[in-house]
This record gives sequence, structure tokens and C-alpha cells, in this order.
Amino acid sequence: MSSSQTLEKLKHALDTMYSNAVESDKMNATRFLESFQKSQEAWQVVHTILDDDQIDSIQFKLFAAQTLRSKVTYDLSQLPENNYPTLKDSIINLLIKYPANNQRLIRTQLAISLSQLALQFLSWTNAIEEVITKLSSDQNLLPCLLDVLKILPEELSDVKKTSLTDEEFNKRTQELITNNVEQVLVILKNLTDNNSTNNSSLNSLILDCLNSWIKECPIESILQINSLTSLIFQSLAKEDTFDKSIECLCTIIRETRDIDNYELIDALYKQILELNNFMHANPDRLEDPETFEGLSRLYVEAGESWHVLIAKNAKHFKPLVAILLETCKYNEDLDVVKYTFYFWYLLKQLLTMPKFQESRTEFADIYADLISVIVKHLTYPIAADDHNLFNGDKEQEDKFKDFRYEMGDVLKDCCAVVGAKTALNIPFQQIQVILSSNPPTANWQYLEAPLFSMRAMAKEVPLKEKNILPTIMSFLVQLPEHPKVRYAATLVLGRYTEWTSKNPEFLEPQLNYIIKGFEIVNNNKEDTKGNQDIIVAASRALMYFCQDCSELLVNYLEQLYLLYGQIRDQLDLSSTYELVDGLGHVIKQIPEENLYKTTEMFISPTLQTLTQLLTSGEVNDTNSTLLADQVEIITIFLGVLKCSSFDKPQYPVANLFIEKIWPVVSQLLSKFGKSLIASERILKLVKAAIQSFSTYLNGILGDLANILHEGFKQSRFGCYLWVSGVLIREYGDEYSSSEVQEAVFQFGLQQCSLFFEILFNASEDGVRAIPDVIEDFFRMMNDLLMFYPVKLVPNLELLKSTLKSSLLTLNLINEFDPIISCIHFLIDLVSWGLPNPPISFFDEGDLSVPRQAVQQFLMIDNNGGELLRVVLNGLIFKFHNDVQQDTNDLVLKILVVVPDNSMAIGWLNEVVKALPNVNQKEINKLIETVSVALPNKDNRRVRSSLKDFVNWYSRKNVTPRSEF
Repeated sequence: MSSSQTLEKLKHALDTMYSNAVESDKMNATRFLESFQKSQEAWQVVHTILDDDQIDSIQFKLFAAQTLRSKVTYDLSQLPENNYPTLKDSIINLLIKYPANNQRLIRTQLAISLSQLALQFLSWTNAIEEVITKLSSDQNLLPCLLDVLKILPEELSDVKKTSLTDEEFNKRTQELITNNVEQVLVILKNLTDNNSTNNSSLNSLILDCLNSWIKECPIESILQINSLTSLIFQSLAKEDTFDKSIECLCTIIRETRDIDNYELIDALYKQILELNNFMHANPDRLEDPETFEGLSRLYVEAGESWHVLIAKNAKHFKPLVAILLETCKYNEDLDVVKYTFYFWYLLKQLLTMPKFQESRTEFADIYADLISVIVKHLTYPIAADDHNLFNGDKEQEDKFKDFRYEMGDVLKDCCAVVGAKTALNIPFQQIQVILSSNPPTANWQYLEAPLFSMRAMAKEVPLKEKNILPTIMSFLVQLPEHPKVRYAATLVLGRYTEWTSKNPEFLEPQLNYIIKGFEIVNNNKEDTKGNQDIIVAASRALMYFCQDCSELLVNYLEQLYLLYGQIRDQLDLSSTYELVDGLGHVIKQIPEENLYKTTEMFISPTLQTLTQLLTSGEVNDTNSTLLADQVEIITIFLGVLKCSSFDKPQYPVANLFIEKIWPVVSQLLSKFGKSLIASERILKLVKAAIQSFSTYLNGILGDLANILHEGFKQSRFGCYLWVSGVLIREYGDEYSSSEVQEAVFQFGLQQCSLFFEILFNASEDGVRAIPDVIEDFFRMMNDLLMFYPVKLVPNLELLKSTLKSSLLTLNLINEFDPIISCIHFLIDLVSWGLPNPPISFFDEGDLSVPRQAVQQFLMIDNNGGELLRVVLNGLIFKFHNDVQQDTNDLVLKILVVVPDNSMAIGWLNEVVKALPNVNQKEINKLIETVSVALPNKDNRRVRSSLKDFVNWYSRKNVTPRSEF
């Protein structure tokens, strides 16, 4: 293809990307542009574009500059080294063509290109001197010079951004950065001194550049240069350089975290106080949101960097903390307020230590004031419609709700510092003031905010608190009636249930208040949204009461049963489940001889519904969903009523399951078994029963196993394998007899055989269609491996089929869950070949048997090499980022498990050599490192070198190089 044809194609592709073209055309254009960026031809074409003054499209030239940057960064190996000097000269000449302010985007990309070349062009020994000489010859070229100097330290900040060895990178960093710090600072000083007109554009460039070099030398060296220090602080007074000076100051303050020069820190502190005074003397500046945001970032940086000094010298630094409190009062942008939150946490962590008691007292007033500030921010906006406070802006509403929970964390910090009595009294006094006003303030928002703050602080309030909580608790149940106020007050009561369990005299009025909420809902059918909120709050609060005050509520069980019968049909599912969870905790406290009948009494309405579905219900989606929802109620009851001791010959609730529940749900499973939601919920119930009653279900264990096998055979739903794993875990341990253990193992093998039959007879699309089944299979295999390693690992045919399943999964499946479950299983399997198995066993025989079996299996038929190839390719080209850490662990284990290091290194060499577009230098760097580290058992070095190779290769060949 000729150069002119390529240019036309590039123009057309870029025009497509920025047009209203259909998505498929944009995808094709993206693929073409990415392919071009990696091509050999791109070197010449981008130079042509950037050097052509007739091309006036900034978009086109920016793409060319981005491409040149990616070529130098990733594809320098495409050029012979004797071409590097020519490339260096051409980039510098291109830079010289773009000195104008409106060309900075292009200039930045060229500066990155030159910086990357300087890093990799190891024989360019005088790089900085040459760049300075060529780009300082003309005043107009200063933007080019300063941009290169700014970008150079940023590009040399991480060895993982390059293909250099650690030694090469460290040497080059020394040559380019460390050895030139003084020279660069002198240049910046001279430019500042010679800027007699105080040119703002030049000052911005100097500050930008200085900010990049601050971290490269002792901070004292910077602050001793008066002209640069003056430039930073004087620039704060000017709008066009304000942001740059703030960035510099933030970096400087950040760099003081690790120094002991307290005089220097104090000098900076005084400058910050003077800056704050200056800004308050010029209030018009503070009205600008960007100025306030910049100042807030500066104050927060100072607070976080010096929080230890603040705790040690409370009186001295209190003005800074007071400034941060003022920052918190900002109403225009709550995101700015959020900047301060981590500081309050850091300081709280120190102030609550005994040795900082004096400082804690000093800052108590600020933290108390902070509570009032936060409560004000918690207040919902006032609107005509209580259910539309944000004018239909759902995103803004969700953002505010999330922010409230973050503010709740700050309130916990405040409570920890000032103590529960002071902290709770602040919102309590606000509520009293509102209610005592004449007439009382009508807007519920002013009551809800302090109530929310009380709820947020609950975790920091000790259970022995007796000073203010008794008064508050008596007051809450007498608040004026309003749906929003009742909702907030009910949730407060629910958060303090542990305290109530220690103060039982408050239980009855609180319980009556919650129950009254259900009655109000029943009597008021008009406010649907308000009613729903009250139901949610009352159900949740009642759940917490039942959980934490279960022993106290045994006497109220009849009342709770009647309440449950009255309200169960009007509750939403979530509220029903929460209430059932709470009721289960109370039932668990009654004498064991009454447990069977009481539990039966509570689950009877649900069992009746299920029996009706069994006898007369049609098999359709509606009934399947109803069945699933009802079964969940019994599942929750069984989960809470779990047997805590297996010393007695029987357990009443287990008997109830066998006699009353299992006959119904097993028949329901046969009838509704083709419904996924019905199967999943019934099997979730079976899982809860197995985990709750264990060996008490031995009498029906054969039935359970049979229904799991036949159900999977008929439906091919993954949930059958999921619960099969639970059965293996529960009955495969040492508490089961050897006969039961053997039967369970054979059951596991049956499930495996059935799965292999399904998987191996499926097409590739068929495999992709069952990710959930594959996920559940590998989770079940992990359970088999955990309890039967000595039987499973030497089973060669089983391992072959499992490996085949693993390779199919990793090659074809894209979903996260099946991939991670497969990876986790493989990690555990390979770990059995290591000297220390993943699980400790007693009296389990000779563990050298599974160890040798794993090693031999990986070495025969190149199984280990093939597994390594698929896993490494998946890591580079396919797997989700969240899988990478576990996958790296698996790759390492495959390499170290093989007794013959040369075989493992040979596998790795073959795998990386087969990768597309990989050069020999990159391969050599990896293989040489691993070849040294592996025999020396330096697993950390093996892991890091593999991770660096994958990251570098992915950035170079897989990740898109530009955003179009």
C-alpha cells in the first residue's frame, strides 16, 4: 500500500471514529487504527504527517503523535539500533515544530516519545545536555524544553513500564534523572529570575516542570532556592497560575511526610496559615468553586501529611484543624467536603490512643462542632413532594444517599473522640429545639437528619452507656407521627438492640413502637411509598431485636406469632425474610422439648402453601416463583435453627425436616424440577438442612444423593452439583463412618462422570452456554479433592478428564466465576504435588502418593506444558483482571512443582516463544531470570518476573494503545 493510500485510509478511519457512523463501522475503524499503530509502516507515515505543514487537522496530527509515542515505547525493537540517532534527531526536530500553546497536546506526545527513547537508547550518554542545548537556543522553544523536562521523570517512574532489565533501568534512571537534578533546578531558577515580565504562561510551565522534579531530590534543596519558592507562593495570588502552584505545594507537603526537619515543616505551616488569612481577606476569591476546591486539597494534604505532628502538638496545629473544619462547612459541593474525611479518620486513630489523651481533649470541641456540620449536610432537600426530593434526578439521589453513609463514618470518628454522651447529645438537642419551637418546625427533614446521625454513631456507643441513651430511648418512642420520622426512629431503635438487651426495661415500649408501625400501615392505605418504608424499617428492626434480645423475647413469642400471622401477607419478600430470620432466633431459645411443635407452628402456613402447589398448582413461571419464595422462608428458619451440638441421639428440628418438610419438597422437586428458580431454591433448602443437621440426616442420605444425581441427569442444572459439593463436605469428613465416606466418594465420582459426558458431547457453543454448570462442577471437585486427595489424585483417568474439562473452560468460557473456580481447583490440585500440601491431615496415610501422582501426571504427555500454555495465554489475552493474581499463583506452582527445573523452564520458553509479536530480548529477559530464580527457590523473583513480562506484553500487544 502506498503512503498516500495509507494516509487516506487513516483519515477516513479517524473521521469515522468522530462521526455518527454505525457501531460496526466504528469497530472496523478502531481495528484498522490499532493494527496500523503496531505496523512497521507506521514509523515513516507518522513522521510524514507530523512534518507536513500542509496538514492542518489537529486530530490527525495528534493521532500521529500518539502513534509515535506508542512505537517508541513498545516497538523500538522494530528498528536497528544504528537508526536510533536518526530517530532521536527527527523527534527533536518535530518537537521544534510545535511550540505554540494550542499545540500542547501534540507536543506532550512528542515529549513522551523523546523521554521513552532517552530511556531505551542506552548509548545516548548526554541525552539531557543535548536536549537542553537544542531546545533552549530560542526563547520560543522554551515550552518544548519544559515539557520534555516535566515528562521525563514521570516516564521513568516505574521499571514495569519498560522492557529493560532492573539493572539497565536503575542505571539509566541514575544517568537521566539523579545526575541532572541540580542542572534542571538551575535552569528553572534562571528562567524564573529572567522572567522580568512575569509571564503567566511561562510561570505555569515552570511550575509544571518543577512539580515533576520535586520528588527527585531532598525537599530542602527545592525550598532553599528562593526564587522558586517565591514563584510558588506568589502564583497563588493569580488565577491563571493558582492551580499549578497548588499542585506544587501539595507535592512539597507530601514529600515532608518522611523528614524530620520540623523547622521546614513549621515554615510551610505558617505560609499555609498566611494563605488562608489572605483568602479570607479577599472573599471574592473563595466564591470561585475551583479556587475553594484547590485550597481544600492543599489543607487536606497538610492535615494528612502532618497528622502525627498534629496529634503530638495539638495547640500549635489547632488552627490548621480549624481550617479543615471550616472547609467541611462548604455547601456548594459535597465532593469537596469529602476530601477531609480521611484526615478526620487518621487523626481520630491517634487521638483515641491513651498517650494522646491531652490532645484529644484539645480537639474535642472541633470534633463536636464537626458533628453539627455533618448533621446539617445529612439533611435531605426540602421539596413539595416527600417522595421526589431531587426532582426526578435518580443519579443525584443515589449519590447523596451514598454520601450520607460516608458521612456516617465521620460521625463514628467524632463519637470515638468526644465520647458517646457528648456526641449523642448534639443531635438530641437539635431534635428537642425543633420540637419545642412554637409552632414546631413542619419539615420532617430537620428531624430525620439528627436521627440518622444517632443511628450512624451506634457502633461507637458502649453497651454500658447510662448517661444519655435512657433519655433518648424514652424520647424516641414519643416522636410526632410522620412516615419519614417513624422510619428513621425505627431504624435507630434497631441499631441499639444490643444496648436494649442489657437494659431490658426499655424493651417493651420499643417493641410496641415497632409493632405500632405495622398497625399504622394497615390503617393507612394511601401513602404506599411511606408505608413501604415503614414496613422495611419495622421488619429490619424487629429482626435485630429478635437476634439480640432473643432470650428476653421468649415471653413474647405468642404475641410475635400472632403478629407474624397478621402481617406476613402484607410484607414484601425482603421484609418477610428479615422477620423470619429474627423469629428463628427467638424460637431457638425455647426449651428443646417444645422446639418441634413451635417450629412447626411457625412454618405451617408456608408448608400449606407448598402442599397446595404440589396437589393442585400448575407448573408455570408464576407458581415456580411462588414456590421459590415460600421455600426460602423455610430455608431461613432451618439456617437459624442449626443444631449446635450433636451429642444427643436426635434433634427436634431435624426430625421435623425429615417427617414434614422433606416429603413435600422432594415431591415438589420432581414436579417443578425443570424450573431453574424452583430447583435452585429447593436445593438451597437441602443445603441448609445438610449444614444445619449433618449426621441427623443419615437416614435419608441415600435419598438426598439419589435426588441430586437424578436431578442433575434430568435437568443439567448446576445447582445439583453445587449441593453435591455441600454433601461431600458435610459427610466426607472424619465424623462420618468409613462406609458413609466411601459411599459419598462414589457419589462424587458418579456426578463427575455425568458432567464429563455432558461437557465432552457438547459443541463449543454448547460449552459456552453452561458457565454456571462448569463453575459448580469445579467447586464440587475442590470439595472432592479436599476430603479425598489420596483416592482422587492417583486416579489417572479422572485427572485426564478433569484436565480436559479445565482446558475447555479456560479456552472457551469468558465469564469470571467459572474461570476463577477452575483456577482455584487447579491451584489446589497442583499444590498436592508440592512438599507441603494445601490441607493438613492426620492419620491419612502416605501423602507422598498424591504428591508423586501430581508430578508424574504433569510430566506425561506434556500435560504440564499444555496447561501452562492455556493458563498463560488466558492471563495475557482473555482473563478478567480480578483473576490475574490467582492465575499468577497457578503459573508459579506449575513451574515449581516439577522436580526437573529444566523441563519447567523448557515449557515456559516454548509458551512465550509461540506468542505473536514477541522479540527475543523480551524472552531472554524472562527465561534468564526464571532460570536463576527457580533452582534457588526464589519464588518471589519468579512470580514478579512473570507478572512483569505479562504486563509488558499486554501493554505492548493487547491493550489498546490510544483512545480514539
